[in-house]
Amino acid sequence: MIRLLVFASLISSATFAAEPIVISSGDQQTAVVELYTSEGCSSCPRADRWLSKLVASPPPDLDVLALAFHVDYWDYLGWKDRFSSAHYTKRQRLLGANNLQRTIYTPEFFVNGRETRGSGNILDKIRQANQNPAPLALRLTVSRDKSDLVVALQAPAGRGTIDQIHHRYLVYENNLSSDVKRGENSGEILHHQQVVRYLSPAQSLQTENQHRISIDPAWQSENIGIAVLVTSRDDRHYLQAVHTPVASLLAAR
Repeated sequence: MIRLLVFASLISSATFAAEPIVISSGDQQTAVVELYTSEGCSSCPRADRWLSKLVASPPPDLDVLALAFHVDYWDYLGWKDRFSSAHYTKRQRLLGANNLQRTIYTPEFFVNGRETRGSGNILDKIRQANQNPAPLALRLTVSRDKSDLVVALQAPAGRGTIDQIHHRYLVYENNLSSDVKRGENSGEILHHQQVVRYLSPAQSLQTENQHRISIDPAWQSENIGIAVLVTSRDDRHYLQAVHTPVASLLAAR
């Protein structure tokens, strides 16, 4: 009877073990759209809605990774955005400096690191990026180890500039909402897609790379995705991106 119970336990464990997720980047460049936004900014909900539409119903000819970074410099005006981070504000300042901006603002869009205004211009920039041959190929494998996600990234060997390239790991979450009680959006229920929940420090890209991400219990497992962004060391040039939902891994027990 004991052996039978042990065998049944092993079967049960195997039933809930999810297979690793493996995805490769394409031959053309994936465009990266970054929206810098805040729940405390009255001008931001419209931009949030536009990004949500881009995620939900992208034009069939577009290959895009959309990311919403919630900044913290609106938090002191009566409503603290629960998705905001000083790290995201710092990133926006870096991109602003790369674009020779005198100031940063919300909502602000960047396409492959270039400030872009207007929905039509954003779509045009995405298409232009998609026409570029990808300068490198990426193979992303995501697996689960207890309370961590293990992200392995393979990049091509033999590149003389490999140490001049950086990459970052991101976690994004969809289908989020907030009932705003104070500030400029008081009384509004705001909805968000592709909200960045985790951003790793930049790391030099090697031929074999690995990163562990602790699973936050606050994340809604069915709405989580993993992305990797590869850029030049100073973030002036975006090279490639790869991303995938990971609901099957987070649902496993």
